[in-house]
Amino acid sequence: MASPSALIAMLLVMVVGCAAVASAMELSFIVGDAQGWNTGVDYTAWAKGKTFEANDTLVFRYARKQHTVTEVTKSDYDACTVSGKPISDFEGGALVTFIALSPGEHYFICKIGNHCASGMKLAVTVSNSSDTPRPQPWIGPYSTPASASAHLHAGGAVVAAAVGILLNLALF
Repeated sequence: MASPSALIAMLLVMVVGCAAVASAMELSFIVGDAQGWNTGVDYTAWAKGKTFEANDTLVFRYARKQHTVTEVTKSDYDACTVSGKPISDFEGGALVTFIALSPGEHYFICKIGNHCASGMKLAVTVSNSSDTPRPQPWIGPYSTPASASAHLHAGGAVVAAAVGILLNLALF
């Protein structure tokens, strides 16, 4: 039987390997990071430098009944209006909205009051999926409220399980 330190070293290699695989898979992006989907956040700056790929998920966190997540056309995004039927519309009843991304341009606004005109809008360009590893996006300590359903990708679950095993072995 292998020594505990050899087992720990093996599990550490597994965790690193799983993390590399998970980083090439779909990612979930918490829109606005710690600030969430709220007024007073520069979403253009937030999106800058991020690579969005097909099957990634945008996670909008916001205060109940104070905001909407409305996907609109480019012209509605530019004008901060909803001139026809929006592509999708999540009225402010939720605390968290998950949106799976497909390739192309996506435009989101909050249609409450002057929130959009004040900068509460997000444009993202989504490319086809690739096998190129990408850095994990920001995940804060309160990234998913307790009342929201959990949202894990397969790679993240494998990494979490490996870390749990590693910690249990280290404690004994």
